[in-house]
Amino acid sequence: MKRFVYSVNCLLILILNLFSQIYIAPAPDGSDENPGTIDEPYGTFAKAISESAPGDTVYVRGGVYNLTSTITITIVKSGLDSLMCIMTAYGDEQPILDFSAQSFGSKGISLKANYWHIIGLQIKGAGDNGMEINFGSDNIIERCQFYDNRDSGLQLSYGSTNNQIINCDSYYNADPDNYSDADGFAPKLTVGSGNYFYGCRAWGNCDDGWDGYLHGADDVTTTLENCWTWGNGYLKDGVDPGSQANGNGFKMGGGDNSNSDSLMHHFILINCVAFENKGKGFDQNNNLGSMTLFNCTGYDNIVANV
Repeated sequence: MKRFVYSVNCLLILILNLFSQIYIAPAPDGSDENPGTIDEPYGTFAKAISESAPGDTVYVRGGVYNLTSTITITIVKSGLDSLMCIMTAYGDEQPILDFSAQSFGSKGISLKANYWHIIGLQIKGAGDNGMEINFGSDNIIERCQFYDNRDSGLQLSYGSTNNQIINCDSYYNADPDNYSDADGFAPKLTVGSGNYFYGCRAWGNCDDGWDGYLHGADDVTTTLENCWTWGNGYLKDGVDPGSQANGNGFKMGGGDNSNSDSLMHHFILINCVAFENKGKGFDQNNNLGSMTLFNCTGYDNIVANV
């Protein structure tokens, strides 16, 4: 028995050693001339991602990363169902990805890959979405914060399916060109089906907390569970930027193309709460899909609770 246990332990160690631990740190500690170890971390996300493979973990050290270019994870860097690629804050450190110097219209993170698990990053100031999952499926975004971005904090587009957004916050996002589009979470337009939000919160976004408005997609399903949204329709300082800033809590669909009267975004909301939004707490918005609200609460929303 002891020999068997010893053999199993050796096998586990061998398997674990097949996967890399890659480290990145902000300047001046990080440099792409380094080997990417904990003592000598890389300096850019592009370098760390390029060195990653399924089963690897990219540890992001705490501090402020001043970024001007989009971080793109392409399909060729996808993980596998049984071997996800992991990018996570190191320990209890707080990495802040600050895109405030980025040009208007540029995204913070563009996730075009599958099977990535991204944990504990703060993404702020992007010229467009803080993160857009476009074409990406089966990803997990967990304990991330999206704020002060110049469009929706997190958007899912271009057929992205079966992504899980877990315990994330999205707040104070506002698009300064017209203050009409920046939502907290946006599974909308060309989004795919099967995306799931759990334990997420959206507040103080100039448009909606969640927006499922369709243009280019139809007959998709999105599920939200234990999610909260409040105080949307205003800027960070509390100013109302105008009627174009809708300020709904959960906008469950609708559409703007020639088939807008038939577009179906099936929404399932479980134990969700919407309060003190400028518009409605729960907005049907001409969506012809099925909308299931189970144990949901709306109160003190200015236009209507439902």
